[in-house]
Amino acid sequence: MESSRLVGLLLGVGASALGCGGSIGGAQFDDSPDVVSLGDAGDVGVDVGADAAGSDVASDTAPPPDPNRDDDGDGYRAADDCDDHDPLVNPGAFDVPGDGIDNDCNGTRDDGGKPCDAALALATADAMDFARALGLCQLADPSATGKAKRWGVVAAKLMTTDGVGAPMARQYGVQTSWGAAVTPREGAAMAVLSTSSARLPTQADYVKPLQFVDSTPNANAPPAGWPKNTVGCPAPMVATANDSVVLQLQIRVPTNARSFSYDLDFYTAEYLDYVCSGFNDTYVALLKSGAPLDPARSGNVSFDASGEPINVNSSFLQVCTPGTQNGKSFACPLGTSELAGTGFSGDGVQDGATSWLRTTASVLPGETITLSFMIWNTGDHWVGSTIVLDDFRWSATSVAAPTTGRPPL
Repeated sequence: MESSRLVGLLLGVGASALGCGGSIGGAQFDDSPDVVSLGDAGDVGVDVGADAAGSDVASDTAPPPDPNRDDDGDGYRAADDCDDHDPLVNPGAFDVPGDGIDNDCNGTRDDGGKPCDAALALATADAMDFARALGLCQLADPSATGKAKRWGVVAAKLMTTDGVGAPMARQYGVQTSWGAAVTPREGAAMAVLSTSSARLPTQADYVKPLQFVDSTPNANAPPAGWPKNTVGCPAPMVATANDSVVLQLQIRVPTNARSFSYDLDFYTAEYLDYVCSGFNDTYVALLKSGAPLDPARSGNVSFDASGEPINVNSSFLQVCTPGTQNGKSFACPLGTSELAGTGFSGDGVQDGATSWLRTTASVLPGETITLSFMIWNTGDHWVGSTIVLDDFRWSATSVAAPTTGRPPL
């Protein structure tokens, strides 16, 4: 039957004429009077309306979603969450690079990780500038709620290991390079902390690592479980943390982050004469988190393959001139070029460095952690060491335990 004749028939017959199942040409009929569907291509379906109990009426009157519900359980109600069916997408998340998703609900995909450390002052005393130099650009309000509750740095402080003292201004600085060979891993700047001076020989307030003299050298209480030396080496000469400097950051973790990483480079004038001695400059990164940590490390997440902290005795010390002292030998496979221009060379002694390392450690999504980067002098106030820090990053992948190793070039 042609379509025009069928339409005429449908318009001209009463509903009772369509009460029986069957077909006319390409038209299919069911036993109900509600819907007639045309099977031929080009035919037009006719919906004569649903009855009072039909599904059409029910869908038209269904209540809208509740904006105060949190269907994905991520702590953000539907009204504040751009995807309330995915707990890894909300205003408290970090934007995972390259995944094509607006993880943090700011309206732009893959816009995380932009540097914020251009034009920072070398001698800045603003601890937040050191967070920016590391790559931590976002602040977090600890009292924020709803869509304003985002990840970021809650507080930043420059202090000594006892938590109350203040390091000397020359012990910390933001550098755009460290010597002739070391440049930022991220952005335009790096954070530098030192038991002598966080300055290069060409800069004001530079002090040679072997000549750190001050009329009132600080001798502070160390963090719990410290100081301690490498296993097999003499105990520290004194129980204080001398000439200490600490960058302490409180950070709200993104809701989709399960670990973080950062890069570090340790320099010391204790190589080679003070290897495995009671004089032991030490660098640690102490983490307070709900994620599991090894109690034997006293909170430290940056250590070598033997579980020892980063110091002159570490197997990571590979930028140096080969030598042996107190039963420890150093092959120095990375040569000495990274010492050039740093002040840790050219003074008639063998200084050393690790070159870049990367520490990775797990955290719990959404928690607030405390991460303290610390360096101090053990046993004296004379021989200095320096730590260079950069390239803090979040990851959506957890790790079984903290690790430190060589990062990709």
